[in-house]
Amino acid sequence: MNLKDLKENHDFIHREVKKGNLKITLFYLKSLCDEKKITCNVISTFYDTDGIIEYEEYIRSFEEWSMIKEEKDAVGKIFSGCIIILQNNKMYSVKLDKIESRPVYESTEESILQGPKDSLNEKMSISLNIIRNRYRKETLRAKNHTLGQNSKTNIILLYDEKLCDKNALQHLNNKLKDLKVDLLQSAGQLQKLLVESKWCPFPLFMTTERPDRVVRNLSQGKIVFLIEGSSWVLLGPASFFDFFKSMDDHVELVTIGKFLIFIRYIALMISLFLPALYVAVISYSPEILKVQFALLIAGSRIAVPFPSYIEIIFMMLMVEFLCEASIRLPRTISPSATTVGGLILGQTASQAGLIGNVMIIVISIVAISIFVIPVNAMHQAIRFIRYPLIVLGSLFGTIGVLIGAFALIAYLCSLRSLGKPYMQLFAKN
Repeated sequence: MNLKDLKENHDFIHREVKKGNLKITLFYLKSLCDEKKITCNVISTFYDTDGIIEYEEYIRSFEEWSMIKEEKDAVGKIFSGCIIILQNNKMYSVKLDKIESRPVYESTEESILQGPKDSLNEKMSISLNIIRNRYRKETLRAKNHTLGQNSKTNIILLYDEKLCDKNALQHLNNKLKDLKVDLLQSAGQLQKLLVESKWCPFPLFMTTERPDRVVRNLSQGKIVFLIEGSSWVLLGPASFFDFFKSMDDHVELVTIGKFLIFIRYIALMISLFLPALYVAVISYSPEILKVQFALLIAGSRIAVPFPSYIEIIFMMLMVEFLCEASIRLPRTISPSATTVGGLILGQTASQAGLIGNVMIIVISIVAISIFVIPVNAMHQAIRFIRYPLIVLGSLFGTIGVLIGAFALIAYLCSLRSLGKPYMQLFAKN
């Protein structure tokens, strides 16, 4: 593509500026460049300088300037927010891009009781400014990369040169060299590209929009991925246990912080194994329960025409539908719609004899427990893994649940994040 091909774009500007015998030609996209800066820094200065040599020296004084040798390179510079200045067959590019970004708002997806409330920004320079103001160590390094054949998305790798694991960094650089993608727009998309197995349900990188979490991970030797156009960043290598830590844990008293972490692991066990154990015990081993409790469950299920695994899968799917509806619905009606839907669904299904009363209690406990986990990516993985465990429990009873648990642990131990074990227990905190 050459400059003539850009004339078909309505925002492409081809402008000639003359002063006596001197002339320069400007090429740029007004949707990407700041026209006030162009008028002030390029055109006005052209009229104020005494000669073209002085003007060329002025162009070289810009922080981001370069001399263009081929016209195809000029086109790439235009699409990155540069203005092309043509004078006597010499072509220069100057970065005068227009910065459109929202202010720094409070983080809405990762709530915290104590500590800073601000979040990162879609503009990478703003995010980098926030991080550098909080992590002022001289060993902090920022390396730029460009990914995406069409999007040409800039990403910055941030890491502490002294603390970062050199093997993980080398593993990452090799990965980035081999990546081929047409369009890159988000941290989640980059994570999928970096993960070796596309069918892995567990997040192998931490995603966050909180600067304090980023700074803490930098101090632990992690690598941070800043992505242009996304306020969410990737942190890696990550371990399974990182997803059960909140930034509140570090500002609370030590005893309280450890207790909160313990509560989250209890919630993990409940949300992961309670549905499968319910099915296994009801279907195969009711003698494990006390007689009164076994009779209570049997009495609540007298009118239920379905086996226990159908009953619990049906209710869990209803909960999944309500969770998805709460995300997709407009914010003004989402809380009321999901609350009313959940109440009506549970009450009418119980009265109709489709589910037992104990089942409603079990589902409620499971639904509450899953949201105790502080990172949303781990929510989704746990929600998915519950269904294979229920199937194993319905086929083989408690033995099937134990087999599923051992298989899950073995699978987690086989995972690697940037070459590091996913289940490494004694990592830096």
